[in-house]
Amino acid sequence: MGSVAALHVEIDNPLDLIAGAQLLAEAGAPAVGAGPAGSPGLPGRAATRVFLVERHPVASAGLRSVLTAGPGLTVVGSSSDPLRALDAVRRVRPDVILLGRGDSLEADLAAVLRLRGPDGAPDARVLLLRRVESTAEASRILFTGASGCFPLDLAEEQIIGAVALAAAGGSVFLPAPPTARIPASGLPGSPTLPGLPGQRPELLPHDAGLTRRERDVLAQLARGLSNAEIGRELALAEATVKKHLTQAMRKIGQSDRLRAALYAHRHGLAS
Repeated sequence: MGSVAALHVEIDNPLDLIAGAQLLAEAGAPAVGAGPAGSPGLPGRAATRVFLVERHPVASAGLRSVLTAGPGLTVVGSSSDPLRALDAVRRVRPDVILLGRGDSLEADLAAVLRLRGPDGAPDARVLLLRRVESTAEASRILFTGASGCFPLDLAEEQIIGAVALAAAGGSVFLPAPPTARIPASGLPGSPTLPGLPGQRPELLPHDAGLTRRERDVLAQLARGLSNAEIGRELALAEATVKKHLTQAMRKIGQSDRLRAALYAHRHGLAS
């Protein structure tokens, strides 16, 4: 099949520029095999097993073509219906499930719960093929148990990298959803912290006084890593990671890990 962009035009955008919060840098997506030791996709290990749930046959065929061309990935099955997919995913136990856009976000989240439930594949990572419109929607997707979203109009190597990162336990949201803009100090469009009206403008990284280590920790957080995993990546004790992350979140004015990770991508710290 041709490029993903050509596929996107050919089927008249049936997947609505599938996208989400940007927790994977738009440039420099990790190659297959990046991730914690023991993750699927690492050299010398079994290939990452991917299952497609996509009701548009042309889109499904295009994804299959892209993924089978990637090193360390294999498509083990596909279905046009999430309900009919349950038996298949329970049987083949994929590492990653790509879930095409349904009638609503609620329908997609319900499908995630079924696919990762006891009648499906509880250990599978699920990536939604839909756009999220806010960080609140991104939070809902994560809390439901999905690993994020990515768009079909990405470069093929980025799609492969997104699947590999999800298989390795990371969170993948591409591109970033619109950040709420609330006028501050009478200036329309002045950037503010995501949250309630009246919060102070969002500080840029060079104005926040972040240390090099705090930037490093934020970059790893944006990959979806836990404190323990960040510690292994940066050769730091878990308690030290927590200290750096707490200090960084205070400096940039972000109240939780998700918002801090989104901040890192908005300002290029995760590139």
